[in-house]
Amino acid sequence: MRHFRWIGPALALICLVSGLATGGQEEIYWGDEVPEKWNGDWPEKFQTVPERTDFKKTTSSYEILEFIDTLKWNSENVHVFTMFISELRRQCPVVVMSNPRITSPQEAKKSGKPVIYLQGNIHPPEAEGKEALLMVMRDILLGDKKHLLDDQIILCCPNFNVDGNDSWGLRDGTPHIIGTRQNARGYDLNRDAIKLETTNVQGLYRTVLNRWNPVLVFDAHAMGRVQHGYAIVYATSTVPAAHPGPRGYVWDTLFPAMRKAIRENFRIETFSHCLFPRNQWPPKVWSHDLAYWTTEGKFVTAAYGLRNRMSILVETPGDPVFERKIYAHYALVSELLEYTNRHGREMQEVCRAADQEVVDKIKSHAPSGELKNYVAGKYESWGKIDLLAYPENKYEYIPGTSVQRKKPGTLEATPQVIKDVEHLTKPVGTREATVPRGYLIPAGLDHIVDKLRLQNIEVKVLERPITVRGEEYAIDKIIPVQRGGYAMIDLKGEFVRFESKTFPAGTYMIDLAQPHANLAFYCLEPEVGDGLAGWGFFNDALKSLGAGKERVTFPVHKYFEVIGESE
Repeated sequence: MRHFRWIGPALALICLVSGLATGGQEEIYWGDEVPEKWNGDWPEKFQTVPERTDFKKTTSSYEILEFIDTLKWNSENVHVFTMFISELRRQCPVVVMSNPRITSPQEAKKSGKPVIYLQGNIHPPEAEGKEALLMVMRDILLGDKKHLLDDQIILCCPNFNVDGNDSWGLRDGTPHIIGTRQNARGYDLNRDAIKLETTNVQGLYRTVLNRWNPVLVFDAHAMGRVQHGYAIVYATSTVPAAHPGPRGYVWDTLFPAMRKAIRENFRIETFSHCLFPRNQWPPKVWSHDLAYWTTEGKFVTAAYGLRNRMSILVETPGDPVFERKIYAHYALVSELLEYTNRHGREMQEVCRAADQEVVDKIKSHAPSGELKNYVAGKYESWGKIDLLAYPENKYEYIPGTSVQRKKPGTLEATPQVIKDVEHLTKPVGTREATVPRGYLIPAGLDHIVDKLRLQNIEVKVLERPITVRGEEYAIDKIIPVQRGGYAMIDLKGEFVRFESKTFPAGTYMIDLAQPHANLAFYCLEPEVGDGLAGWGFFNDALKSLGAGKERVTFPVHKYFEVIGESE
């Protein structure tokens, strides 16, 4: 956004962080290594399913309910509510941990403490985050991490995809029996943050994001086969249309501090969520795009940045054993919560400042038509880094079985240090549009307004006609496209300004002088690739207007100024 320029990262963020930084490579755990007894010595009733099965099995939805019930019966710092009930009639619990106990968003707001939301198992084959979150909850409520409730409120949903978790199937590696990526209706939940079609994500927005207003959202994942040398990698929202303040804080301040603490306290290496080309050795680029982390808003943690809030997505590599991946998630979540407990108030101030700046810019610059924001983006390089990587990743069948494993000796020793690799993670805008004072939507597009309200965007209904000065989008072409495996559309046309146009009573009005202005802009702009238009929510309206046969006007108008009202 022109008026909110993100000042690029400190060099410390992008320079190599290798085992040598700790005083010796032998001090870092590589490959499948974990320290002995890293998870403590708990009685069986407090152990997770992986702990009870030598890290061979993952936890079912029913067993998660049992584990949470055990926590409730042994701690006074727990409140549990249901986020949603799934298509297969499973409840999705959210655990609220606080000291003293808090049972409502109103109490949380009154306390003044920052709210942190932790989420696991949006993709059940990536179960290690789910298991780590169960262990972190136990250690906070019953163990040596009780201090993490001193100055924050932690919400934790360890099993977001409750139906996918229990759609059991076979795979090589541990655990051998695992859930499916999609929910019961076949949806990938981490592509639903703008279109809001699934019960799961609708429940997340209604009961958690809109009501509890977390200062930070954390989402746990795992990658497939990779060749990098990091135990876990991380990303934040990189949508260019979002206010750069919160994401800049995460990237420039939180990530370096967290990475340093993880290395010192857990002896593993972490870095940015990227990949390098499989057919390139030594690698020349380290890229978000190659790891499918785009500048779009369709991912949950990406879209949350459009609310002027902070977000983190993490992924472990797919090759290590289950225990190693759980350990990596446990380490990162532990140090993240140590950081937010110390700096949560500071994080709140960054987000409040972003809220205020968004509203102030709308009021001062939108009426003149000079305010711009981005409808598309790409990644550029922050500069060159040193990268930890392995030259190959080979698999073989375990002798006497039909099960594949990574070849012994692969991805185990200290990785190589590859110098002068381009760090392609800097989000920049590539195309922009004018940000209006607000939008006007015809009364017939109720389903669009329902999406906006679910996004926590304030929408009003005109009680009397108004006349405005603004602009509209004239559509010349509707182009079907395949993007990320989804059938979507691109609109091609141009914006045309008008000096006076009257809209009747009953028209929906979105005044952008609200903190979620960037989110409303992203959802409603016709040229945003994965906005509501891109996802096809205007298709029926456009067809009824004759789009594709003649030039038509996009049925959402921008206004810069209200120049008259009728009685």
